[in-house]
Amino acid sequence: MHLVTQKTPDDAATDWYVRLHSGDVTQSARLEHEAWLAENEGNRERYEAVQDSMRNLAPLDDWMRTEANRLNARVMARRARRTKSLIGGLASAAAAAAVVVFWIATNPAGYYETARAEQREISLDDGSRIHLNSTSSVAVRYSPDVRAIELNSGEGVFDVTRDAQRPFVVAAADAEVVAIGTQFRVQLVGRDVTVTVLEGSVAVFNRPGTRAISGPGATHPEPGSEPTLLYSNDQITLHNGVMTAVESVNASAAAAWREGKLIYDATPLRRVVAEMSRYTAIDLAVADGVPDHPITGLIQIRSPDAMLRFISNAVPVTPVRVSNERIVLHATPAAPE
Repeated sequence: MHLVTQKTPDDAATDWYVRLHSGDVTQSARLEHEAWLAENEGNRERYEAVQDSMRNLAPLDDWMRTEANRLNARVMARRARRTKSLIGGLASAAAAAAVVVFWIATNPAGYYETARAEQREISLDDGSRIHLNSTSSVAVRYSPDVRAIELNSGEGVFDVTRDAQRPFVVAAADAEVVAIGTQFRVQLVGRDVTVTVLEGSVAVFNRPGTRAISGPGATHPEPGSEPTLLYSNDQITLHNGVMTAVESVNASAAAAWREGKLIYDATPLRRVVAEMSRYTAIDLAVADGVPDHPITGLIQIRSPDAMLRFISNAVPVTPVRVSNERIVLHATPAAPE
């Protein structure tokens, strides 16, 4: 199992859990662990939190077997195969995520989308919510056994009601995110997927090529992908199917659009303007030759004029309306000496 190096006090608790469940733990390691627990109450609380998280993922094992058998009987009768044995809760979660991708691809789903400059909150029947950003779409398929979501475009924040018997899985491009009782953000730009955890923890799986699945008779991906664990204020990106290192971020800032705000910290100008354009009825662009100035600050997205004033005050650019549908930011000429 690949475990992320954490930048919080949860590091030691996670490392101890893996060490004690590795199958070759020594008596001296157990004594060392007891001494670490006795150092302070915080150590014990963090370790118990990790244990609880692992227990919550354990039901995925049974769910995976049931769902795989159902799919094999219904969809793959002519190419039946035995499901590989699954060891451990998170290993099972990896296989479960693969089946969810196949299931979504071959079954009808509820569908929700937003237009440009529109946001939407979707309440699901288990009490979970999806906060859908502009120009975004999701497919939702709930059953008694699994809560499966596919992010087809854009960005969403998923506020998940805990249900250990019914995993909540979000699929987007090459990524699957498994969560039970947490809040996290998934952003899809082209084939790049960014996952940010606001509260709780999630397991992220890399599944290159899963979107090639289409229709009855196709085979689902083999289990085997190792998960990366993310905790509050952790973020990871899958770029062309390659998973980056985990970053420590301000997760609330990443999801501030839900409150009508965009928060930036030394973010390149073109990236800021491209994101701003999602919240206006008019296209915004940066002219060729304008430096990609770093932008830092808070932008209110309810007013296009206010957004453009902020940018013009932050860096030397001037908005020029070139048509009724388009504004281009040009470099502001230097004042004569």
